[in-house]
Amino acid sequence: MHRVIEDGKSYIEKIFYEPKNMEIEIEILELLNKKGCNVPKIIKAYKNTLILEDLGDVTLLDWYEKAEREDSKSYEAMLKKLSQWMKAFYFVTKNYYKNDIMLGDVNFRNFIIKENEVFGIDFEEVNQGNVETDIGNLLAFAMTYYPESKWKIDFSDKLMQILLTDLKLSEEVVIRESENALIRIKNRRSV
Repeated sequence: MHRVIEDGKSYIEKIFYEPKNMEIEIEILELLNKKGCNVPKIIKAYKNTLILEDLGDVTLLDWYEKAEREDSKSYEAMLKKLSQWMKAFYFVTKNYYKNDIMLGDVNFRNFIIKENEVFGIDFEEVNQGNVETDIGNLLAFAMTYYPESKWKIDFSDKLMQILLTDLKLSEEVVIRESENALIRIKNRRSV
C-alpha cells in the first residue's frame, strides 16, 4: 500500500498478489461503505490494484504511541470510538453473511485516525470466525507493542472493559483468546 498523487489529488494504491484477497477487500469495502461505516471509498479497481480514498497517515498505532509518550490517561474517548467502529463492523457483516465474521488482521496499523474518528483500512483477511478471537488479538497487540510497559497494560485493560461492554462478549473467552495471541506473538518474536 502506498500513496500516489494524480491530478493534484492524493490516493492510496493497494496492489494484491492474490486475486481472492482483492475480491474480499472490494466486497467488504463496498458493504461497509453502503452501510455508512468509516472506511475508505474505492476510487477504481483494475487488474490486481485498488485505488482508494486517502484518509491520511495517522494510524491508530501512531496515536497510541503518542499517547504513551505523553503518558496520557485521557484515551477513553478514542477507545470508545474504536469499539463503536468494531461493533458496527461486526453488526453489518453478521447481518449480511448470517455468520460471525472477524477482521483477521487487527493490528493498530489497520486503523486510521482522521478528524478524530476511527476508520478501518485493511480487509483482505476478513473471514468467518469468532469475534472474541479478533478482540483477543487486538488486546494482545496493545500489550506487546515494543517496549512493553505498565501504561500499555493499563490501556489494554481499559480497552477490554469497553469492548466487553459494547460488544457483549464473554470475558473468559476474550481473556483466553488474548492469552493464546500473546503466546503466538512471543513465539514469533523469539525466533
